Amino acid sequence: MSAPAPAGDPSAPTSPGPFLGPLLLALMACELLQLFSPGRFAELGTQVLVLATPLLGFTRLRLREFYLLGIALVLLALALYRLPDAAETIERGLERASFLAAFILLMGLLREGGITSPAVRDCGTYITRQPPQRRFLAVFMGSHFFSVLINLGALSLLAPIILRGVRGDKSTGEALDEIGRVRERRQLSALLRGFAWFLVWAPTAVTQAILPTLIPGIETGRLLVTGLAVAFVMLLVSWLEDMLRWWPLRRRLRNSGQMPETGGQAFPGPAFFRLGCISALLLGLTLALSTLGSVSLVNGVMLAAPLVLMVWVFAQQGGHSATAKLRGSLVRLGAITTGNLPSFVREAVSLGAAGFIGTLAARLIPADQVASALSVEQMPGWLFLFGLSAFVWLGGQIALSPITTAVFLGSLVADLGIIPVSPTLAALAIAAGTAICTTGAPFASGTLMLARASGHSGIELAWKWNLPYTLVAMAVLALIYAGLTAF
Repeated sequence: MSAPAPAGDPSAPTSPGPFLGPLLLALMACELLQLFSPGRFAELGTQVLVLATPLLGFTRLRLREFYLLGIALVLLALALYRLPDAAETIERGLERASFLAAFILLMGLLREGGITSPAVRDCGTYITRQPPQRRFLAVFMGSHFFSVLINLGALSLLAPIILRGVRGDKSTGEALDEIGRVRERRQLSALLRGFAWFLVWAPTAVTQAILPTLIPGIETGRLLVTGLAVAFVMLLVSWLEDMLRWWPLRRRLRNSGQMPETGGQAFPGPAFFRLGCISALLLGLTLALSTLGSVSLVNGVMLAAPLVLMVWVFAQQGGHSATAKLRGSLVRLGAITTGNLPSFVREAVSLGAAGFIGTLAARLIPADQVASALSVEQMPGWLFLFGLSAFVWLGGQIALSPITTAVFLGSLVADLGIIPVSPTLAALAIAAGTAICTTGAPFASGTLMLARASGHSGIELAWKWNLPYTLVAMAVLALIYAGLTAF
């Protein structure tokens, strides 16, 4: 399967046509209107626009998107044939499809601000130039932080910086010596893991956007705090696994006098300050909008994203007068709408299809029979949670998108009736499953994005480099679940 093309990918068609960008802009606007002022007009608008997206963006789609659209059509036919409430189920599937498509497009706007930001570039370069003893932690935390701001853009932004730092003027296909190979592998693994574990807590993550809409009774504040704690534990697990795996090599190099010297780099204080201001603006606007609109943090961050983009683009403009900066900002925003925004159509279609597929698949499966067959009510809580995480990971091994599986499981859990854990913990386990799938399945969106950006295959990144870590992380998750359900 082909990887999703990052925004601005030169391999993508250069002429999206005059209508695709405005259509995606209208989809985002209608979805925001529906979230903050629900009405039938906005609801119908989002459904029509999400259906029109693959039609207008047809030439940009690849095998993965056609595969998902094919599954969606098969499930649509089954729903019409088997379900007495087919129309209602299909409409609910379209609602989730439009929500997910609009979400990834809105988060893509933040990436457009970050990809041209000198502050992001300087901070990323500093992070990847750290000494060996703290480089893994720096890349993991840098990837985690940038993922909160620019989502999948963190992978396509930091991967080239890592490759340039390791390879210098060498091309991606040229062979490296042993030290170079290990440096590249460790940093790319840290990059992937840092991105993966932001999925368990951050309001800008697609998992946190969709799960509260699927499972009633989720406490979003508790989910955020618990997920953040899990991410911190996995930071330590990742670091320890990396240290233990490469300790024999490090000892051999030290004993033979081959340990590479690393020069220090001055801390880019102004760049970190500017990035901190953007982060504070995003957080402040999210909290303010979610409070004023009486909506979730996820809905708040969706409306905050275009506002932050406008401020970010304005701050990047040259010239001394406000008029010149405003003129430059309008030109840049126009270019984003007509040129850059259409490059996200593959992500929008794949996530939209994932939402539709998961919703219909869960409805077609008799939840009561599943609950009875698995004895869900009598199942130990930790085992139920572990099963949710493992199911997402196993789905990734057969090329099921983790978001497709997450939507399916979220919808199924909502229909199971009594479950042995709280809805919040069930959502946490599904989100953790998407993180595990990202590090341990070659077809997850994050893995495919990093494969395209780094030149290493998804199989190499997920199975060859990170499968042992993934299995260790799953064992640690089982212990975490046992602790969470013991009280």
